[in-house]
Amino acid sequence: MTAPLKICAVLAAFNRRERTMCALRSFFSQGGDVDLSAVLMDDGSTDGTTEAVQAEFRQVIALKGDGSLYWNRGMAEAFKAACAFGADYYLWLNDDTVLYPDALNSLIQDAQVIQNPQGCILVGSTKDSMSASCTYGGVRSISKWHAGKFSLIEPGAEVQSCDTLNGNVVLISAAAAEVVGEIDTYFSHSMGDYDYGLRAVGAGVSVLIGRNYHGECPRNPVGSAWYESGKIRDRYKRACSPKGLPMKEWAYFLKAHGNAFWFLGWVSSYRRIITG
Repeated sequence: MTAPLKICAVLAAFNRRERTMCALRSFFSQGGDVDLSAVLMDDGSTDGTTEAVQAEFRQVIALKGDGSLYWNRGMAEAFKAACAFGADYYLWLNDDTVLYPDALNSLIQDAQVIQNPQGCILVGSTKDSMSASCTYGGVRSISKWHAGKFSLIEPGAEVQSCDTLNGNVVLISAAAAEVVGEIDTYFSHSMGDYDYGLRAVGAGVSVLIGRNYHGECPRNPVGSAWYESGKIRDRYKRACSPKGLPMKEWAYFLKAHGNAFWFLGWVSSYRRIITG
């Protein structure tokens, strides 16, 4: 008798208890012959997130942060712990994402037909529950000279290739996790998922968008981006914050994945400090 596949979800959370619980419920209600567990990095929540999770889910290992990790570094800690425990597949899951009932089974089916000794990464796609528009998933590069410009790819009835990924729903095989390694903690909040996908492609891992949609996740609201409102001084401060476009982190990303003209892309990215 074949043992069930071990799937470990990887999440980072901060003061979104109810959303985090919904995300975990959607994961643990997935069907199929699977052995489910999860590692959650709770980065200093004060709303009882860890307590609520531990009361309902004995399969979750909850790690404690001090509030300074933000999303990427929180995910890095959780992913590192999950890989130490071991699994057949790891599922990155954003804490505001609700999986469809057959999401995991669909991603596993897509992954199991891929024959690549370097492993595979299947990117799940999400839609907005109100507008039904695609919100997160696989992306493709749209500029030859600017390594930070991507467009979102809508999923279809067949698996599709992509250049990198949003980290909302991502199934990573054990082989791929070993080949690519850890999430780069140079990035504080964002960019780490794009960096991971690009590194995976560069290492020969198959990075693909799974068939159809896998869940729902709202897009960040209009007006929340660092460049969308306020005075020049305010936009500059938000750009430099972990949730903006931190200048050293952005330069690091563009140097790693761009060409000799990466600096031009870096400079052009900050014109919105002036123009909005």
